[in-house]
Amino acid sequence: MKHLLTAILILLMAGCAKAPINSDVEGFWQLNEFEILSTGETVECTRLYYSITRMVTEVAEKQGPNGYGAYIGRTAYSDDGNTLILTDFKGRSGTGDNGKDAPVEGLRHYGINSQEETKFRIVRCDGKTMVLESDYARLELSKF
Repeated sequence: MKHLLTAILILLMAGCAKAPINSDVEGFWQLNEFEILSTGETVECTRLYYSITRMVTEVAEKQGPNGYGAYIGRTAYSDDGNTLILTDFKGRSGTGDNGKDAPVEGLRHYGINSQEETKFRIVRCDGKTMVLESDYARLELSKF
């Protein structure tokens, strides 16, 4: 009986693990460049990163030259997993957020034009490179 209870407990714990919704999309990405769709301007990016998990996305400049802020928001999917939705961005602080809404002008460095919600159509994603497109920008990322 003791072994049966142990086996059931192990199975229950394994069932609680949060698996990725889209393992090709989720992970650590370097933002190489993005095109602002309204102007056709291409923005080259230096040391800008997206960390996408099933629940949270962080955008940050890591040891870059510009001093851009770091922000975290919520991650969701729609359209049968073909659309990545990033919402409710806040300023990054320690291991969480600082409770303050991220400034849109800060998010624009990452190709995001809304603190509240950005829907990215997943144009291409093979686990090594990814192209995302919103109504504001078309992003080109590579797996880091």
